[in-house]
This record gives sequence, structure tokens and C-alpha cells, in this order.
Amino acid sequence: MRFYDLVKDIPAHGTARRRYRQAPVRPGDGIRRSTPLPRAPRTITLSSVNSETGENPRGARVRPSDRRSQILRHAGALFARQGYGATTVRQIADAAELLSGSLYHHFPSKEAMLLDIMEDVIADALRRYRAAVRTTTDPVVALRNLVRGTLALIQANPDGTIVSVGEGRRLARTERFFWLAERTAEASGLWVEAARDGWEKGVFRPDLPPEVVAHLLQSTAWSMAQWLRSGRVFDPDEAADRIVDGFVRGIAVPGAYQSRDLGAVLAAARPSCPGGGIDPALLVPVPARIVFEGSDARTRIMIAASGLFAQQGFARTTTRQIAEAAGVPVGSLAHHIGSKERLISEMLAEFLDELRTGFAKDAADAAGPVEQVGAFIVRTVRMLAEHGVASVIQLNESAMQELPRRELDALFGHVSRTWHGAVEDGIRAGVFRAEVDPDFAHRVIRTAISAGSGVYQAMGVPDVPGLYQEIVLAGVGARR
Repeated sequence: MRFYDLVKDIPAHGTARRRYRQAPVRPGDGIRRSTPLPRAPRTITLSSVNSETGENPRGARVRPSDRRSQILRHAGALFARQGYGATTVRQIADAAELLSGSLYHHFPSKEAMLLDIMEDVIADALRRYRAAVRTTTDPVVALRNLVRGTLALIQANPDGTIVSVGEGRRLARTERFFWLAERTAEASGLWVEAARDGWEKGVFRPDLPPEVVAHLLQSTAWSMAQWLRSGRVFDPDEAADRIVDGFVRGIAVPGAYQSRDLGAVLAAARPSCPGGGIDPALLVPVPARIVFEGSDARTRIMIAASGLFAQQGFARTTTRQIAEAAGVPVGSLAHHIGSKERLISEMLAEFLDELRTGFAKDAADAAGPVEQVGAFIVRTVRMLAEHGVASVIQLNESAMQELPRRELDALFGHVSRTWHGAVEDGIRAGVFRAEVDPDFAHRVIRTAISAGSGVYQAMGVPDVPGLYQEIVLAGVGARR
């Protein structure tokens, strides 16, 4: 019996919730593993539904277990491409060449499909993680193996990992999905154990708690699932080597950056690390811009939408919710913003343009490449914390057909080139290590900040930008 069969009849609201709390269903109670999800083809066709090779003729008998896997494959592709909230059962049925009613013969609900997809991803991750730490006693190698296992899983099941990362952040905070937090804690524990082993052996900095190192690497590795969505391809072995080497050693050469004691930076932090990829505590920061006094209707709408996007994502936010939060009539929303898609387009463009303008100022004021990269880190962390629209970027909800991709891609490209140029200048000037790849390095740095800065803020780290400056430039390895 799959996990959804155990929980599908548990009501989310009402008096029956008390019965659910008295007898909770836990993972492993009769869960039967199914066939792993095959990788989704780029084009969804009838032949791809019937077989991977497309040789199964129309009308050929398909076993129920195969049909379930095929439905899950199409559901995962749609969830990854347009979001779980924006995907309907009818769309899944159409992609699988089924009637909606026939789909319910295999799955009782859309949520049941999501549960199956996430269960497969989590189980695969745990299997890879246990093998990664069992084969070595070297903590750096263990962490490298954990990163490599995550990247290999992403390549094997890109849609499943994208869905699990995005939806896991939301669902693990709900009582119906408490099992997700338990599985995440188990997976994260293996990362923390490897980091703690390095800390105890003097391999890692004594002023950097193992939980911080574990979260840094785990959240970065999982968030690289978004790289595949944008067409970037990486080799798991080479990428794992570069990620671990970059964060252990830092990108600056000895003496180019004045390292500081992280004791003050982490003084008030709570040393806990709930996870990285499928993370119940990986909350997108709630925007700081929440003051409405003196604001006109349009500004209030932008602020309200920013907060709602941060808390529940773009797909689940309705125009009515935005209007109520902004204190404006629903009917006037169209006059001020047009549509929700137009609103998010303007917000994304404003966010990226502000980032671009800020980087230009940072570059002009910086004394050199080290100071320039340090300033970029500070600005990126602070803007991600202030803008709820950043969550749309982080959860990859910006890949909607309605958005003006050409304009947004141009802004993204400008930000990327600015980072690349700063790292390249540092290598040319001899202040950054010669073996650092500028393109890979700046993308990993940005991915790490986007994926993990919110959790460090939740931990109570008083200077998150300073923490990332130290990690990126000096590294987490012990000083030699």
C-alpha cells in the first residue's frame, strides 16, 4: 500500500482532524516501493505514454503498474513545468491520453500523485546518502560523495527533484505531511554527521558549526536542479569536486582576503540545520517592506503581492487574496495591475533592474575584485530578504509562458555577466585561485545564497551577508 492510500481519507479540516491526531499515520506503515520514475521525455506524446521506445502500438495492453508510472511521469513533468498549484487533473489526464475519470482509477487525487513523486525522490536520496558516507572515513570525501549523490539524483529524475524541492518547502510545514519533516531530518543528519566529523578532526574551521557547513552544501546541491531547467548541463563528479573544493578552500588566495573570526557573526545563531533540498525550514524570507502608511493603491498591491508570493508562491496566490491584503476592491485590481502575470512580470523586472543598478554602484565603489565580490554578496542577500518576488525566482515559478522572457532574460544575463566579470578580474589580478572557473563559481555562489540565506536568517544569524563573504572568499576549511 502506498503512502497516499494511508492518508487520502484524512480530512484537512473539521472535527475529523482530532481523530487524525490521535492515530497519526507514519512513513513505513505498509508502504510498498514502486518502480522508479523514468526520466520524462522532452515532448509528451502518445507513444511516450505507451513505452519509452514508442514501439507499443495503440491499443496494446498496459499493465496497471506501468500505467501508474506513466501517469506519474506526466504529472511530474507538468508539476515541474508550471507548478503543482497551477496543474489540473484534466491536464494530467490529457497528457496521459486518459479521461479524467480513468485517472481516478489509479490515483484518488492530484495530491496522491504528488505524494508518490516525493516519496520516490526522498527514498532515492536516502539510499544514495547512506552509501555515500559508508564508503569513506574522510569527512571531505564524505561531503563530496553526498553532493555527488544529490547531483546524480537530479540528473536521473529532474522533474521529481524540482517538484520535491519546491513543494517540500511548503508541505513539510503542514501537519498532514509531518512524515516529510521526519524523512528530511534523517537525510540532513547524514550531512551534519559528515560535517561534524570534519569539525572534530580539525579539517573544518572551529568557529563554524557543523550544521552551517552541512546546510550550505546540501541546499546548494539540491538547488542545482534549477540549472537543468535553464538548459545548463553538468557532470555530477566534476561539479561535486568543484563545489566542495570551492567552499572548503574559498576562492581567494591566501593573504588576499582578511579572514575574521565567525564567533561574532554566529553568536546569536541557533545551531540547527533541518535540511537543504527537501527542507521544511527552508523558508523564503518574508519581505521586510510591509509598511502601508502613505502608500498609494498600486504600491500597496505590490507590497501585498510580494508578501503573498513569499509565503505561498505565485501559483497559489489569487487576485482576491492580493486585493484583500492590500485593502483595495477586487474589481479595481485589474485597473491597477492588469493581470497577475503582468504584475509578477513588473515585479521581477523591477527586482532584477534594482539588482543590476546596485551591482554597478558596488563595482564603481569597490577597490578591487575581492571587495567587489564581497559587495555583490551583501547586496544579493539583502535583496532576497526584502523582495517576496525573489521566491518566484528561487522556486522556479518564473518559467511561465505568460512572462516576457526576452526582457527578463536580458536582465538575468546582465546580472550574470557582472558576477562573471568580477570573478574573472580577480583571477587575472592573482587574488582569486587560478583553478577557479569564473562561470561555474559565480553560479554556485548565487545558487548557495538564493537557496540558503533564508535558513541562516531563521537560525538567528545576525550577519548573514558577512557569513557568506567569509565562506565564499576564505572557505570553511581550517586555516593552515
